[in-house]
Amino acid sequence: MPKYEGPVRIADASCEEEAMRLCRELHKENGLFSLNEDKVRATLRKAFDRQGGILGIIGTPSHIEGMIYMLIAANWYTDDTQIEELFNYVSPAHRKTDHAVQLIRFAKWCSDEGKIPLVIGVISNHRTRAKVRLYQREFGEGVGNFFYYGLKNGQ
Repeated sequence: MPKYEGPVRIADASCEEEAMRLCRELHKENGLFSLNEDKVRATLRKAFDRQGGILGIIGTPSHIEGMIYMLIAANWYTDDTQIEELFNYVSPAHRKTDHAVQLIRFAKWCSDEGKIPLVIGVISNHRTRAKVRLYQREFGEGVGNFFYYGLKNGQ
């Protein structure tokens, strides 16, 4: 795989505590259900251990400014793999940067280089329309929508 030339780098275990801090921020902003930190750590470790996860970060292990998590998986009806984006998060202090775009472009690079389709989207309680417009600029029109029923105040 040719080397990625952008500002995103693949995280390793030295990033775990800082990634957890950002996951807590992400959950506080967009979480729909309760946070299970053990489950979050297990998901992060899939990326650190190269077990089907990819965590791309901008920043350093002690100060991550933004991160994107992707999982290599298959839909329920096929053995064909895809890259599923679980989250793309930029810390509030770094939102006036192009970090979100760079993380999206890194995901596209992973898809192109691995020749695996990318499934990516927006599930958010915060500035959702602006995020959708960003994704539309990068990908064109989407292929569907998500709806939640039975949640009270997004929780």
